[in-house]
Amino acid sequence: MSAITTRPTASPPVAATGGGAERTTRSPLSVWLRLYRHHLRLLRGGAIAWISGLTLVSVGVVATYEDRYSTPEELALFAEMEGIPAFEAMLGRFVQLTTVEGATLSRWGMFSILAAVWGMLAGARLLRRAEERGHLEKLRAGVVSPRGLTLSAVAALLTTHAAFAVAIGVSHTLAGMDTATSWALGGAMALLTASFALAGAVASQLVASYRRAVGLVGSVLGVLLGLRLLAAASATPEWVWWTTPFGWVGFLHPVDEAWGTVFAALSALVLILFVAVLALAQRDLTAGWFGGATDEPARPPRPMGGHTSLAVRLTAAGARTWGAIIGIVTLAFGLLARDFSEAVADLPTMVEMGNQIGWYDIDTPEGIVAFTFTIVALLLAVFAAGQAAAIREEEASWRIEHLLVRPLGRVRWLVTRIVTAAVGVVLLALLAAAAVALGAAIVGAPIELVDALAAAVNVIPVAWLALGIGIAVLGLLPRVTAPVTYGIVLAAYLLDFVGGLLELPEWVLELSPFRQLAAVPAQSMEVLPLVVMLGVGLVAASIGTVVFRRRDLQEA
Repeated sequence: MSAITTRPTASPPVAATGGGAERTTRSPLSVWLRLYRHHLRLLRGGAIAWISGLTLVSVGVVATYEDRYSTPEELALFAEMEGIPAFEAMLGRFVQLTTVEGATLSRWGMFSILAAVWGMLAGARLLRRAEERGHLEKLRAGVVSPRGLTLSAVAALLTTHAAFAVAIGVSHTLAGMDTATSWALGGAMALLTASFALAGAVASQLVASYRRAVGLVGSVLGVLLGLRLLAAASATPEWVWWTTPFGWVGFLHPVDEAWGTVFAALSALVLILFVAVLALAQRDLTAGWFGGATDEPARPPRPMGGHTSLAVRLTAAGARTWGAIIGIVTLAFGLLARDFSEAVADLPTMVEMGNQIGWYDIDTPEGIVAFTFTIVALLLAVFAAGQAAAIREEEASWRIEHLLVRPLGRVRWLVTRIVTAAVGVVLLALLAAAAVALGAAIVGAPIELVDALAAAVNVIPVAWLALGIGIAVLGLLPRVTAPVTYGIVLAAYLLDFVGGLLELPEWVLELSPFRQLAAVPAQSMEVLPLVVMLGVGLVAASIGTVVFRRRDLQEA
């Protein structure tokens, strides 16, 4: 019988004594700094993607402003958008659109919603999601108190938002916008994003699941957007804009002289939420102030039906969040489709600009729906990129090790995750079609459900292409799956969004898959580009799957 050998384990360091034994002692401060750096690493990939995307899109607005409105007549027509409820409901309060500052700030009425979503998801994920998965149990057993651990996570969140402020301030100044306004915009957006990140952290202390935390903050976000819609109504007093942070962006133009008020309001909001997070942090692990994790289910949990059922649940977690975002956006555009088209019909400059960048017939409800699905295409592609990043995170955290030691092959596991993600894209696209058709039907816009479904089918291949590229990166360069996949999606969208205004060569613009999409239902669907995107995505996913099968698993 062969002897069993064991590997000796290192003895823990002992306290220093006169006998010469040595011990490396870490102070609570040094441990806290290590935790802070750990949380920064967890946030790094997502922060780089969100900061780069939002900053580059906004810089594109600044850089192309003079090309878009090169004559006084065009500026005058553009300025007519001020005070039109349909535009201000979606983009926020307009001020002096004849200046580059006013034009850029008007776009941040929409961009600020995306920044808020980023903050909300980051705050809830860093605290409640990590706690659900058991990542905080060992950290809570250390020398740092629960409140100190929460403070390290909050400090990391605030650091990423400070970087957001610097990125906006520097980039917009270099692009030609007024320096003071550039930094005011950066600071305000950083505080707004931080407030939603802290709101996500507060919700993570109150409820005992990531899903409920995101739902709670998402409900608040929806109410605040509803207040902005109310403020945009023509008969609403001006002070209603101050009832929602999404209305404060419109007061950043120098002509209002309201920087002090905006920053005071945002700083007060951040301070209140910061104090609330720390006050609520001293609680039991895995529990919330509104009940423990064991109290959450209203019925016994459903049994897991195998790895396919697990893949569906993992995909559904992200799909619910993105479904809420896509549903709100498309329903709002459906409700405003007729008003938007009527307003744009009186602005020839807007129609010409839309044709220049591929937004055809935006002076008709069909054109507005087609424009809506250019946004849906981006959101679906980001969701698909997020699914590739989530698959990589399962590998990096070694959670798939528990599956792969069973009779489940790597290829079967990965293909199942890819298929569920692809189906998630289809379901989200169908949700978008239903929401925009419902909104159009409520206001009597001439948009049929079949038109909305055609627009949804038209954008699905872009998201599947993003998913395939993400799987290829997962196989070849796993540690950079998230930043590379998100970066490719954002670069492609920016090329389509800004490239036409910069008058880049047509062959360069054609490199963006978003450029290949026809403006359905304003135009007929073009099948060939969609088939090419599907083919490229399938080949990329196949390459990633083959490489993943042969390589070693890699940790974070």
